[in-house]
Amino acid sequence: MDMHVLLCLSTAVIMVVAENTYQNRPLRYGVLLDAGSSGTKIKVYRWPQRRSSKEIADINLIESMKYRPNIGSFVHHLQDISNYLVSMINIAEEIVPTNLHRNTPIYLMATAGLRIISEDFSEILMDSVRDVFSNSTLNPFVFHDDGVQILSGEEEGVFAWIAANFLRGFFGSGKPPTQAVGVLEMGGGSTQITFIPDGPVYANMFHVRLAGDLFYLYAHSYLYFGQNYIDSRINTYVLTTESLSSHVTNPCRLRGDDEYVKHENKSVLIKGGGDAQKCLEILNVFLKSAEDHKCYPKPCAIGQTYQPDLGSDVFFATQAFKYAPRALQAVDSLGRLQLEKMKEAAIQYCAQTLDEVTNGTTHGPQYASSNCIMGLYIPVLLTNGYGFPMSTKNIYIVDKIRGQAVDWAMGAMLYKMETVSIQTTTCQRKTRLVAPLQLCNRF
Repeated sequence: MDMHVLLCLSTAVIMVVAENTYQNRPLRYGVLLDAGSSGTKIKVYRWPQRRSSKEIADINLIESMKYRPNIGSFVHHLQDISNYLVSMINIAEEIVPTNLHRNTPIYLMATAGLRIISEDFSEILMDSVRDVFSNSTLNPFVFHDDGVQILSGEEEGVFAWIAANFLRGFFGSGKPPTQAVGVLEMGGGSTQITFIPDGPVYANMFHVRLAGDLFYLYAHSYLYFGQNYIDSRINTYVLTTESLSSHVTNPCRLRGDDEYVKHENKSVLIKGGGDAQKCLEILNVFLKSAEDHKCYPKPCAIGQTYQPDLGSDVFFATQAFKYAPRALQAVDSLGRLQLEKMKEAAIQYCAQTLDEVTNGTTHGPQYASSNCIMGLYIPVLLTNGYGFPMSTKNIYIVDKIRGQAVDWAMGAMLYKMETVSIQTTTCQRKTRLVAPLQLCNRF
C-alpha cells in the first residue's frame, strides 16, 4: 500500500497495516516534545531505515497532539511535571510498537518560551525533565541527557530550513545549493531568518551535513521580535514615552480594543488608537539598522546584527507570517506575499473600529487587532529589517509541502538522525570487536 495512503488513515489502522517494515526495510520511530511558549506538542515520527548515509531519512509525522499549559508554568511546582510528561509519553507508547520502544529515541526541545526566563529556572526545569526521562519505569524510550535542551533561536531557524528543503526533495537530489529555499519563521517570542548566502558568511554561520552533503547557512534569531512580544513591546513603548494619566494610546490597536495593564504598581488603561502612521513610526524604532560606523561586520540588518545580502534566493515564510497576509488578501494565486498590497490593506484595516471589524463575522475580538499590528509589522520587518525590496516576488507563504507542515521539529528529528548516523559510523570503527553495536547506537 502506498505510504501517502497510509498517512491518511488513523493511527490505529497505520499500526496494523504497516507493522514493523516498509518495502523490506525496518521501520524506525522517534518521539519529540516541542516545548513552546503556549504549550507542549508531542510529535511521533516514523521512517524506513536508510540504505546508506547518502540517503535522507524519509520521515513522516504520524501523530501530533498539544498539551497545555506550557512547560515553563511548572517552574514553581516541579512536583507536577512528572504527570504532565508521562501523559505525553503514554501517547507515544500506544503509537510506537512495543517491541521498538527500546530502539526509539525521545527528545524534548524548548523554544523561545524558555529562552526568556532566567537561566537558573530554565536549568531546574530541564533537569526535572531529564529525571523523568531517565526513569525507565516512566519512560520506555531511549534517552540521553543531551536529548533535553533549550534550542537557540538559530537552531530553531536551521531546523525549519532543514524541514522545508527536505519536504521539497532537495537533500540527496544532486541539486546545487542555489536551489535550496531560505526560510522565514515567526513564533510568539522570536523570529528567524535562515538561508544559504551567495558569498562568504562573516558571522552567524551554521553548517549542517545531510545526505552526505555539507551546507553553510546564515541563521539569526531575533528574540522579542515574535508576534506576541511585538504587541507587548508596543505597549511598553507607549507607557514609557507618553505622559501617564488615566490612559495611554496604542496606535497599533483598533479603536475600541482597550485593556488595563499593570505599570509601575498601578493599573493603566491602554486604548486602541487605530493610527497606522504612528504605529509605523514605533515599528521603525524597533527595526532600524545601526549607523554605518557602528555596523561591523557589514552589512547590518536590525540594529548591529550582521546579515549577508539576500541575493535572489526564494524564501518560504511560515508560522505567524501566514495569518495576516491571508486575512488582508495580500497573497497572490501562486502563494507569493505582496508586501505593498499588504501594507496598504493594513493601513485601511487599522482605520476601522473593533466593532466594524468583528460585526457580522465569526471572529471574536481577541485577535482582531493582530491584523493591524502584523499587517504593518511584517512589511517593515522584511524590508527595513531584512532588506527585501517592497516589490519582491521571492517570498512564498507556506503552510504545508507534500501534505506536511513546515515545522522545525521535523528538521530537528532529521538532524538528530543524521548525527546519530555519523556517530554510529565513528563508533563502529572505534569499537568493532570491543563493544556491541547497541552501545554506540540503538536507533
